[in-house]
Amino acid sequence: MIESESFRPISNELDYSGQYTDVTLVRATSHARLYRMRRAGRLFMAKAPASDDARSLELLKREYELTLGLSHPNIIHVYTYESTTPVGPAIVMEYVEGITLTEYLAEHPDKASRVRIFEQLLEATAYLHKAGVLHNDLKPDNILITRTNHDVRLIDFGFADDDIHYMDRALGGTRGFASPELIGQRSIDARSDVYALGHIMQQLFPGRYRRIVRRCIYPKSERRYAHVEHLAQAWRHRNLLWQVAGALMVLAMISLPTLLYIHERSERIHYTSAIEREQQLADSLYRVIDEGYEQAYLSALDSIQSIAPTATEPYSEALLMIGHFYQRTGEIKGEVLSAATDKTMQGQLESYSNHQYASYQTQLVKAAEQWMTVQFDW
Repeated sequence: MIESESFRPISNELDYSGQYTDVTLVRATSHARLYRMRRAGRLFMAKAPASDDARSLELLKREYELTLGLSHPNIIHVYTYESTTPVGPAIVMEYVEGITLTEYLAEHPDKASRVRIFEQLLEATAYLHKAGVLHNDLKPDNILITRTNHDVRLIDFGFADDDIHYMDRALGGTRGFASPELIGQRSIDARSDVYALGHIMQQLFPGRYRRIVRRCIYPKSERRYAHVEHLAQAWRHRNLLWQVAGALMVLAMISLPTLLYIHERSERIHYTSAIEREQQLADSLYRVIDEGYEQAYLSALDSIQSIAPTATEPYSEALLMIGHFYQRTGEIKGEVLSAATDKTMQGQLESYSNHQYASYQTQLVKAAEQWMTVQFDW
């Protein structure tokens, strides 16, 4: 019987042994080495530590544990951790044919492409935070752009950590993108990654969207967007004012005579100015909350820390200081809300003030707890 032509092997060069072949070093840094490898005709990327000491292997395994459960179209997909690859212990992940965002921007892509990339980056980072993972090293060199569809692939989770155990080890980051609290090894949360996204925005859209960028890169994390979703919302509304103004102009030109058009244009300018004044008022009220709450917190903290160990009930006295902080912030909150122009602004300011109060109160309670044992041991 003659065998059908359709059953002939596709290629005699494919290796079906399950072994990795064609190992090529793609990139080497101070922390890791990346290799392209082939198995059963398919390309993979392997990430091995720069050195084989116990600490490096521990961090590599931790990176694998953090990324194994992630599944998002704009995040590199991790397959396995293998200890016997041709390059030693390594994380095996998908191979993506692409270039870094730094290289992509050098090709001067159009604005629509840059907008699409930034929105994919927002979606990927929001997904990470919902999964409880902080990337800690967001920068253009850790963002791959695929050759085929110019899609984002977020890579390199070597400095990533979850939002529960981040204090268990020293974090990393890249200066110019790492937040002040990340560099200073202080408490971090989603706002640290928001800081990096603001600097990436500056590279994607030089000189544009300054209000959004400024809110992202405030040195004080309390002034930044609290979550990536808040940043995404501001991004979606970035052109709302101009869209409203443009719609009014078109309506006037089409349906009204020249004199009425001039009148409407004057009204539009007035409307725009009113919105700008309202935004300025909101910004000033946010500053009142920031500065007032910080001053009240520092005053309460100084009082708690200066309580003499010989006090009869130091813990109770510390709680009294927290009560004074509550009273003062309540007064500030009342003054701010009474100055708001409408319920929407009031709601936003109240939500922000509540968040700031909760953050400061948590820190004051921790400071007060140092006197708890003193109270019961005297």
